[in-house]
Amino acid sequence: MRMRLVAALLLVAGLAAGLGAGVTGTTHASGPARPGKPWNEIFLPFGHGTGTTVCVDAPGGGAPGARLRLYRCHGYAPDGAAQRWAFSCAGRSGCAAGRRFYEISNPDSGLCIGFPGGGAPVSGARLVRARCDQAPAWQLVPQSTDGTDPRVALETSGAGGPALCMAAADLSHGGMTPLVALPCDGFQDAGQILELG
Repeated sequence: MRMRLVAALLLVAGLAAGLGAGVTGTTHASGPARPGKPWNEIFLPFGHGTGTTVCVDAPGGGAPGARLRLYRCHGYAPDGAAQRWAFSCAGRSGCAAGRRFYEISNPDSGLCIGFPGGGAPVSGARLVRARCDQAPAWQLVPQSTDGTDPRVALETSGAGGPALCMAAADLSHGGMTPLVALPCDGFQDAGQILELG
């Protein structure tokens, strides 16, 4: 009798621990998902027609106004500094519970992903390197709410209009695709679906 009671208590304790771990994991996964590394590559997870993965790239040295593009990923190579992006909490409540707003900067140049001339977000605009005090905050929007899918959209607010997402201008330019802001489409356009790596 005593052995059955001990076995039953162990079973109940094991189930409670398992359920607690499951709840903790789910709560953590659906909370703010701040990238955990000093920098990340931002890349398109789908084929680009060239057989290579393409990343957000900032050519042209460290000058503000340099147009961003999607180019063959090499951020981890010695010459890959133009593809390294740091995510810092934007504003006072940027990374508070339920919010994922970031300033996205290149650690090498100290410049952020923004719009020409430090202007407001505009649909169709080519994204450029900009001074961080002139760049918008980008919201990290996960494709799945449970955190099991690594795909995200990077979204900012348009000037009095709909939310705009970081996107490939099209998927036919091979290794030199312009990076633009387009109206967010709820993960329907492969050019707006990104991953961090």
